[in-house]
Amino acid sequence: MPKLPAKALLALAVAASCTAAPLPAPAVRTATTFVIPTELPNGRVEITVAASYALGTTITVPIAIVATRGTITGPLKARVMASGINEAGLPAEVLVRDLAVAPQTATAGTRRMTTLTWDTRDAKGVVVPADAYSLVVEFQSDEAGASRPVMTGATLELR
Repeated sequence: MPKLPAKALLALAVAASCTAAPLPAPAVRTATTFVIPTELPNGRVEITVAASYALGTTITVPIAIVATRGTITGPLKARVMASGINEAGLPAEVLVRDLAVAPQTATAGTRRMTTLTWDTRDAKGVVVPADAYSLVVEFQSDEAGASRPVMTGATLELR
């Protein structure tokens, strides 16, 4: 049997170890969610969003309303906005879509849940481009005879 030079043996060993070793399993990415709380004088609103969403899919955004005193009602209005720079070089926001709402009222000591959905389309039905969009949500806070509108929001990242 002929002897192989040391370099050839090393190359053979490296090749054998590379082909014999199993490949690692592909990474499985799990969806990450974030709860965006907005503290109110009489409770809080919590919007839960994912790290990102796929274009062309329907996004569901859970919203929790927690009242410690009085009542909190909403969402009364919800809209998706796009931001950018206008022709004069100033920041600008453009309405992408108004969302349907199903208002809930949380009374003192209660928690109510609702959801918002968006099909990632604009008001004309066209799928929007990948970008970060602002979700703006309006509520009504009532406490001790005083009523005030409250706005909160979150960023929706579309990829």
